[in-house]
Amino acid sequence: MGASAKAHTIRLLAELSRVKVDVVSLLSRLFVSVAAATAFAAQAADQGFQLQQSSNFVSSVESPADVGFTLWDRFELAFYRNANDLFADHFHPFNRMARNFDLADSGPEDFRLRTTATAKGALSKSAVYGVREATVELPIMLWLKEHQGFLADLLRNSVAGVEEESLAPLNVSYRRAERVWWQHVSESGEVRYGVRPFRTDPYAFLSLGIWDGDRVFLLGNVRYHYLHFSDHRFELSLSVPLVHGLSIDVGTSYEFGRHDEQKRFALKLLKESKGGSVLHVGLEMQQHPTLFAGMTIPL
Repeated sequence: MGASAKAHTIRLLAELSRVKVDVVSLLSRLFVSVAAATAFAAQAADQGFQLQQSSNFVSSVESPADVGFTLWDRFELAFYRNANDLFADHFHPFNRMARNFDLADSGPEDFRLRTTATAKGALSKSAVYGVREATVELPIMLWLKEHQGFLADLLRNSVAGVEEESLAPLNVSYRRAERVWWQHVSESGEVRYGVRPFRTDPYAFLSLGIWDGDRVFLLGNVRYHYLHFSDHRFELSLSVPLVHGLSIDVGTSYEFGRHDEQKRFALKLLKESKGGSVLHVGLEMQQHPTLFAGMTIPL
């Protein structure tokens, strides 16, 4: 009976493994098919975007700069760029150290599963972000930018600007993607605004920088969440660049509504060198204060 039960278990595991492989294969084929269909439709739009409007509209949509550069090309560029940034962020030594703290009482299998889930999440986000960033370069978006500046900026910032979603004002760990977003805001000198409606926690945001002459004095980001049709939450992120790669980040959150008020506050001190080393200290203030500190040195 023992040998029979063992053989039955082996056959069952083999069947489960085969089903898992079939599901993964099916999902892979589905992703490739959807991507190919999207690329085909976008290429047709790039080659000749036609609407029943004036000839001036058609000529402005079919811009010479967009000829020969399809949506699929833009998706590939955005996908690889986002994949590099997301994997570098998710597997940064500070983030790995934070995950080790979370799994301090777990076994090696839990650590392996968490690492695998992190890699899958980074890969899927890279694909989604790639599609979003490629979409904002469609001809209709270029036409909107010329004729409806406010609406075009709202749509562009809502669909693209994916680094803004990485801001975590109450996360005391170092986040490389946050630094990328602050750098974009600092270099562009523009006010960024948009909405993120397709998230589990949708919100509206506003990012801007304040300059003192040619020097960046303050970078800020404000978010507004409308939760469960009853609660409101405001999140404020501030970054103050100082001298010699030193910066101070402040994050706060205030929630009110049907439930009790909640206030949280976090402070992060950061020192980045040109050689790539990072010194980071983070402190979160709540009922149980959290301190996170570390230093990385490139080899």
